[in-house]
Amino acid sequence: MLNQLIQKTELDNGVIVITDYMPEAYSATIGAWIPRGSRHETEEVNGLSHFYEHLVFKGTETRTSLQIVRELEDLGGSLDAYTTRQETGFFAQVSRDDALLALDVVGDLLMNPLFKKAEIEKERKVIIEEIKTYDDIAEERVGDLFNEAHFQGSGLSMPIAGTIKSVKKISQNDLLEYRRQVIEDLPIYVCAAGNVDHQEVVDKCIQIFQKKKKAGLQLPISYTADSGFKVIGKQELQQSSLYLGTSFLKETLPLDFRYAFSIFNVAMGSGMSSRLFQKIREKHGLAYSVYSMTDIYEECYGWGVSLATAPKRLEKAVSLVHYEIGHFLKNGFMPGELERIKQSILSSMKISADGTEKRALRLAEQQLYLGRYYSMQEMEEGISQMTSTHIVELMRSVFQNNCWAAAVVQPAHGKHPNILNSFHFKPELS
Repeated sequence: MLNQLIQKTELDNGVIVITDYMPEAYSATIGAWIPRGSRHETEEVNGLSHFYEHLVFKGTETRTSLQIVRELEDLGGSLDAYTTRQETGFFAQVSRDDALLALDVVGDLLMNPLFKKAEIEKERKVIIEEIKTYDDIAEERVGDLFNEAHFQGSGLSMPIAGTIKSVKKISQNDLLEYRRQVIEDLPIYVCAAGNVDHQEVVDKCIQIFQKKKKAGLQLPISYTADSGFKVIGKQELQQSSLYLGTSFLKETLPLDFRYAFSIFNVAMGSGMSSRLFQKIREKHGLAYSVYSMTDIYEECYGWGVSLATAPKRLEKAVSLVHYEIGHFLKNGFMPGELERIKQSILSSMKISADGTEKRALRLAEQQLYLGRYYSMQEMEEGISQMTSTHIVELMRSVFQNNCWAAAVVQPAHGKHPNILNSFHFKPELS
């Protein structure tokens, strides 16, 4: 559902252009997104999308690596990129007068990267150091371990940056083939928010994506969920970091599930007033950091709880997580809780809507994850119409007898925690 400020055009070559016009904005955020990430990779070339994201900044047919970053930074703008399990994105935030220049730079990265051997070898070393950095941060490492445990057998189990072993094996030919697929086979979504003219953006895209061919490649996707459990020990640690979670297949759920899911997540672990924070940190003092989070993948939703605590307290913390989920499934919302959470979500949406970066990213993410744009009014109506009974019934339906997985990064030689043996929710809880 598009409103008068949101416009969408599909070019003959398949490039999709979506703009969110903000007439009072002094800035603009504009970028391009490719629906390909680590989940579409094999174990042998795991990290290829992330490698590609790095390497396009090392020079194009018309710009050196220094020119790429200075062209916008000298104008007070910024250029950024990221890779996830599902997409790779490149975007710039600039003055509204420089929006088309920013689009030109982003388009140059995708259409004309050089991928010289010398630059590949230098960036390979950088990425290996990046992977080592992630491995040194328990909170980062435990998330990848969880995906390995829960989604084993599917692409969602692949770490975004790859492994040191796989990154060492990625060749120039692998990267050149990836470049070819971007130009010839994969869809590209150009999204912009701010004081931008839609037709000007479309005309610019026609110019800079002349080499682009209409997308036809169907990337492989698969979904498997397992009740796996992974533990690794590291010498220098004093705490055990946990990620405990599950997932739900979209095709079995109603369209309004995502609204109920968002409300449930805020109630459980999003913010300091949430149930998990109040119970685990404030009441029992078991953890400094505890929160829950949602993931939206093409075919499933993911939900998990992250916390860090002393190894001897981990099983107690997990038992409290189990209790709070079960308590919600059995008793639902506390008086006034649902209204408070709805207000929090709606206000947060409005606050974030003032920024061009947030709005451009929302355009891209909705297109990639949900297949279309949802207006602020539509999302407000969806949240507002959620009733306590409907939310609890939906969450009971997905949690009962569901498949849970967990990962722990803990001090070396620590006690092997007993986490998953009783972590399930039987129908009688409802």
